[in-house]
Amino acid sequence: MAKTVSFCSKVQFYTEIKIGIYYYVKMYTLGFILLPLYLVITINLQAQTCCTAGAPIASVLDVGSTVDQPLMIALSYEYNSVNRLVDQNSILENDPRTRSGQAWMVHFNYTINNKWAVSAILPWIQQGRNTLSEQETVSAFGDLILLGQYTPWSKKERKITIGLGMKLPSGVQNTRSDRNIVLSPDMQSGSGTSDFIGRFSFHQSHLFTQNLHFQTALNYRLNTTNAHFGDPDRINGRRFKFGNETTWTNMISYQTVVHTSFVTPEMGVQFRYTQANQEQGLAANNSGGFWLNYLMGIQLLFKENYLVRLSSTLPIWQDLEGLQITTDYRIGAQLRYLF
Repeated sequence: MAKTVSFCSKVQFYTEIKIGIYYYVKMYTLGFILLPLYLVITINLQAQTCCTAGAPIASVLDVGSTVDQPLMIALSYEYNSVNRLVDQNSILENDPRTRSGQAWMVHFNYTINNKWAVSAILPWIQQGRNTLSEQETVSAFGDLILLGQYTPWSKKERKITIGLGMKLPSGVQNTRSDRNIVLSPDMQSGSGTSDFIGRFSFHQSHLFTQNLHFQTALNYRLNTTNAHFGDPDRINGRRFKFGNETTWTNMISYQTVVHTSFVTPEMGVQFRYTQANQEQGLAANNSGGFWLNYLMGIQLLFKENYLVRLSSTLPIWQDLEGLQITTDYRIGAQLRYLF
């Protein structure tokens, strides 16, 4: 009898621990959803810098909830409004400059098997900057992105993926203004360098309920140095390097059915850190810093093959190095065709 009571006590003890862990994780997830909403309402919206040549790599790789199909082709568009001048955490008024960036991207993804997949992304970049003295515009192909993805662990509703890739210098890097002056590196459609990309992601389906999904992704971009920026002959010019970039993105999505289509709203937060740019081997002033962004999106899957996704980014906190141009908001749209 004593042994039976002891066994039942142990079962009850472990059951209470499991229940406690379950509610702890549930409350943590609820806080994860509500905290960004609170920050958006209570904190002055400030933004992230736009000063990186070419397409924003992190946002391209974070394409939302995955759909297991062998072949996918996507067309993406992203608009970045840049109309705030920030000195560390203070917004400066009466800035005479205006700036915006647009990117059209073709994304090709092929799943070889349940372990391996490859991706290729080619962007077309258009940027504009207006000052009191001149108007600068750039419209050209950006740098090609190649990425390989490996799934070392996949079990029921959980999956871990690791990605390695490169950004190749296919974009234009020596665009000049109307006065024949080479535009700054952040206004070019390409960086002129071969950079390295690393990615780790974890996906959890059926979180608490059947339709709730969670994904966290860590991206790292290791940039190299353009030793001849401003010289198309690559003999002279100056040395320039964009700061290395780290982004950590956490997304929660809920899948539901409306009529005959799957509708999936998404929300999450993204932490971003970039090191300072380097000019002639020295850290450049007014570059680099920390950002916290709030992400929102919605997906619509219809006719089993077509998927439309709308997304937006709102900056909610930052700690920048010096005086930098920052983003008001970022919006995007994507159309995917699944073979």
